Amino acid sequence: MLNFEDLKDTALLTAQQAAAKAKSLAAIAKANLSIVNEEGKIRKAQMELGKLFYRDYVVGAEMDSAEYLPWCEKINESNAVIEDLRAMVDDLKSGADPDDVVVAQAESEEPLNETAEDENNAEQAETEE
Repeated sequence: MLNFEDLKDTALLTAQQAAAKAKSLAAIAKANLSIVNEEGKIRKAQMELGKLFYRDYVVGAEMDSAEYLPWCEKINESNAVIEDLRAMVDDLKSGADPDDVVVAQAESEEPLNETAEDENNAEQAETEE
């Protein structure tokens, strides 16, 4: 027969395990959301890169790698962040403690939208064509 202390210890242990699992699932969900955010950044950068390339192609201008390079770097940075986040998710799924897993989300918390200055520059480039 269980006494009150054993029952209390069992309940406490179960509550701690549930809290740890909830914390792990929350960290996985946050990482997955950051991955989706980074994938959106990649799509946006690829679209801008394509616009620049096509603009140069249409006017017969020489391809300016200096103009393309920042977009390529943004894509590479986002791919690196995604790789780190996926590794973190794998660690969490394998039972790692969420407090021990290094979170690489600081970079990925930038908004998907460009700044107003970037949007104005893109609009000016389109109107100059």
